[in-house]
Amino acid sequence: MKSLLLIAGMLLLTSASQAQLLKKLKQKAESAVSNKAEKELEGAGKDKEKNKEKSETAGDDSATPSASATEAKPKLNVYSKFDFVPGTTVLYYDNFEKDNTGEAPTGWITSTSAEVVTIEGLEGNWLKMHATSSEHIVRNKKQSWGNNFSIEFDMLMVKGSYDPRFTIFLMNTGGKLVADESILQSGKKSIQFDAITSDKSRITLTSNEKKISDIMSADMPYSSTVPVHVSICVQGKRFRMWWNEKKLYDAGIVSEDLVPNQLGFLFGSLGGSEFYVSNIRVAKDVPDTRAAFEEGKVVSNLLFYTGTAKLRPESMGSLLDLSKVLKDVKAPVKIVGHTDSDGEDAANQKLSQERAEAVKTILSDQYGIDKDKLTTEGRGESQPIADNKTPEGKAQNRRVEFIFKEEADKYVKPAGVSAGTPAASKANTATTKTSSTSAVSGANGGVVLQSKLVNITLPYAQFIKSGDNRYTFIASKEEGNSKENYFSVELQSVNMSLKPETFPFKEANQSNAMYGTKKFSEIQSSKAVLYYGAGKTPYIYKFSPIIANGHMATYVTESLARKLPAISPNCKLVIEKVENGKASGYFVFGMMSQGLNAIKKGDAMRETFTDGFSGELKGKFVDVPVL
Repeated sequence: MKSLLLIAGMLLLTSASQAQLLKKLKQKAESAVSNKAEKELEGAGKDKEKNKEKSETAGDDSATPSASATEAKPKLNVYSKFDFVPGTTVLYYDNFEKDNTGEAPTGWITSTSAEVVTIEGLEGNWLKMHATSSEHIVRNKKQSWGNNFSIEFDMLMVKGSYDPRFTIFLMNTGGKLVADESILQSGKKSIQFDAITSDKSRITLTSNEKKISDIMSADMPYSSTVPVHVSICVQGKRFRMWWNEKKLYDAGIVSEDLVPNQLGFLFGSLGGSEFYVSNIRVAKDVPDTRAAFEEGKVVSNLLFYTGTAKLRPESMGSLLDLSKVLKDVKAPVKIVGHTDSDGEDAANQKLSQERAEAVKTILSDQYGIDKDKLTTEGRGESQPIADNKTPEGKAQNRRVEFIFKEEADKYVKPAGVSAGTPAASKANTATTKTSSTSAVSGANGGVVLQSKLVNITLPYAQFIKSGDNRYTFIASKEEGNSKENYFSVELQSVNMSLKPETFPFKEANQSNAMYGTKKFSEIQSSKAVLYYGAGKTPYIYKFSPIIANGHMATYVTESLARKLPAISPNCKLVIEKVENGKASGYFVFGMMSQGLNAIKKGDAMRETFTDGFSGELKGKFVDVPVL
């Protein structure tokens, strides 16, 4: 019995010892992972300053470190060969800072779901994208990015049961508004990047459904705790893409017929990993630094860690580009820091000065620029070049300028730019809503509509090429909004490019004996959501070549035969002038309303009618961009 007790005691002692050993090993492993994550964070920032809750990126996207993480100096030489230079005019910036955590962000287009979250160890809000059999499109509202733009974003991939696999794509919306949810089905993928990430990742690049490259690559390392910074640059046909500092592609593959104007993410049916995205930045006008130098001033949107003067390694591409010019400069160069209007004036002034000093130090230490010819100045929030009321405006204002000629150091405040206080913002909004048509009828770039029912100005308008000899004429009251106060007209031209031309309705052309044997300029279809009256019904839902008034049921017999009024020869769209990529002209349409009282007609078969004719609409447009 004593022997048995002795053996049992020894077993218990051994088991306890093993448990302690396992516990120690686990603690060591966790400590090692924690230390590695801290190193990879490269310079986690200080706690956020009170009342200064912004992504201090000087106009660029960046994944910012945790406010609670240990402060460390970034290893700037990691990105020393990084040659990505972002655009200078911010078109879309999104870090989800205004969205409620736990909810889907308003305007984000997805086939499934998405949720705004916070992540321990990372700063700010992030969007968790449903990553199984799903597609996501960002909430950019700019209809055109041009053909010289950059895209940046931070993406965190957390491996689950399978290696992370995903698709990043650039889309052409094909004549539809970029905020129209139907682009999930109809949008055309201009460029598509597919990846299965591991120690050696499989990556595929496709352009206009043609496979360009399909290789195994060791240049896509990732960590489940540290975001990856993805950079893309499109200049004409040239497409470049970076994964952190590694350049993955540099090829002339962008189709002129499918110039991108949207960004999206796609996930297959396998799933098994989590994906988060934030700090999305799209900017046009990728700079020609040498040409800007000749003019006397270079504006650079550099990335800094939040609330600090520590430059993020992603910005080294801009400084590398600039250093090539600075080495040839003999005269003194002034480095000027700027911030947006968030936070206290004094704090912004101090921060802008510190950032200018930091840039000076990096140029000297990293690129060998003579410190003696570099001077610095901080101007805080005093010289905004964009409106601080929008995320894009704030990102534009966070910048560093390099002054080469004294005469180039002049500030002229752009029209409409303000500090963007909440009160001012509300006042401006109210003014917009109550402005009369006559007060804005002379504004360029938009459309003025006049009728007995609808009198409104739609300031956001474009002619978008949607195919061979095809254009879509779009106008809206709110940029990117196709759900209210909006219309689109599909045009078929006889010209390869948009020129002065008259477009009758298709129904009018069909009476021509030659119709079907030759091409005609024509209005092929239309749709609209134009409200009148106190509510949202009835509303104008499309345009017609018929100018009349009356419920559709009054034009239908009991046998359901249509006895419609005659087509009006006045109904047409006329482009009078196209200059410098902008079109001006006028149109006359018949209007059709939806949401009228339901009336049933028919004997054996019955049909319910809720639409009808609603009179004449006249429109005028001046200097509408042709995209």
